[in-house]
Amino acid sequence: MYQLEVVTPEGIVFQGEVEQTVINTSDGEIGILENHMLLLTNVVPGKLRIERPEEEPMELAVTYGTIDVRGDRVIVLVEEAFEFSEINVEQEKKTLEEAVAKLEQKETLSLEEIENFERMKERAEVLLELAGVKVR
Repeated sequence: MYQLEVVTPEGIVFQGEVEQTVINTSDGEIGILENHMLLLTNVVPGKLRIERPEEEPMELAVTYGTIDVRGDRVIVLVEEAFEFSEINVEQEKKTLEEAVAKLEQKETLSLEEIENFERMKERAEVLLELAGVKVR
């Protein structure tokens, strides 16, 4: 068992002892067990699965951030973390449509703008899929 904290700019979303954490990173999905090697990597939008002893696993939708693994303590710092039922499907559909429309005009955008719209698109697609909406 180890201590897990999930933190957003609004505050602590989860804090407690866990057996395993499964999360999507820029290198793929990883599972973290007790005494995991030291790790600092980027989190990408997806599902965060928290497994606690003798309880049902908890699943949260998370967006971009960082995970810091330090032996008996893991900190997940993300822009957003919430339950799947809290995903605003209509808002995410609008965000996806906006990002796709902007990306169709790539030649008028700066590299920074392109990157921003690609992140918006990825975030919206993943959140919609977690909410059970087929987008691809």
